[in-house]
Amino acid sequence: MSALILLLLVCLAVGVGVAAFSANQRPPSSRSRSGPARSQDTQSELADRYQLRQTFFSSTEATFYRALQAALVEQFVVLAKVRVADVLKPQKNLNRSEWQRAFNKISAKHFDFVLCDKASLKIIAVVELHQSSRDRSDRSKPDDFLSQAVASAGLPRIRFTAATAYLPEVIQSTVAQALK
Repeated sequence: MSALILLLLVCLAVGVGVAAFSANQRPPSSRSRSGPARSQDTQSELADRYQLRQTFFSSTEATFYRALQAALVEQFVVLAKVRVADVLKPQKNLNRSEWQRAFNKISAKHFDFVLCDKASLKIIAVVELHQSSRDRSDRSKPDDFLSQAVASAGLPRIRFTAATAYLPEVIQSTVAQALK
């Protein structure tokens, strides 16, 4: 009789273990850290936590964008605040883990501006506006990484220093020189 009870206890323990294992195999989006899956009400509550930004650009970025657009309107379409992952992609020859790691490094970053050919919309170059707020030492590693990534893709990266005003001729010659 005790062997039968022991066998039932072992079966019960195995069943509980399988149930616990199965519960942890659900995708992360269907479980929360504190317990059961989130209800639709919770998702709605989360969606209500957003508000519209008043402006798309800072005043410095807006000034530069207007100057860049005016100086290059004949030849380029100027796109602003473009995700790096929309311009660069990990190489095809990477294994799945390497590809994901490479993608994760670029997925939350953006380029200030992207120049595209006016006719074909082919990506021609990226433009970075250097602002004094980016001079902090904690910003150098991401900047180094992006410089290397852009260079490895063979994409010109053009840098301008933020100013209160810009001369169209200077913008045009800087871009022309970088694209040679």
